[in-house]
Amino acid sequence: MTNLRNRTVDCGPDGAGIGCAELLTTDAVKVYVFPNEANATNQMDVWGADAFRKGAVVLSYLGTKTGAAERERYNDVLAKLG
Repeated sequence: MTNLRNRTVDCGPDGAGIGCAELLTTDAVKVYVFPNEANATNQMDVWGADAFRKGAVVLSYLGTKTGAAERERYNDVLAKLG
């Protein structure tokens, strides 16, 4: 992953305001950690096919040029995490 940035400041009411607890961004994917699975599920409903969720973690591909094969690789890594 290239261009890793901690954007957690954007999670709160003064930022993106989507209620995440942590946010890391790269050129290929944005990694959102939500306080609970319900919040993560709600955000997945908004992003649909441009995201992947496991537990309270959501990978978002909105605004990226990440291809299907690369998305699948990232999704598989998240799915295998404990």
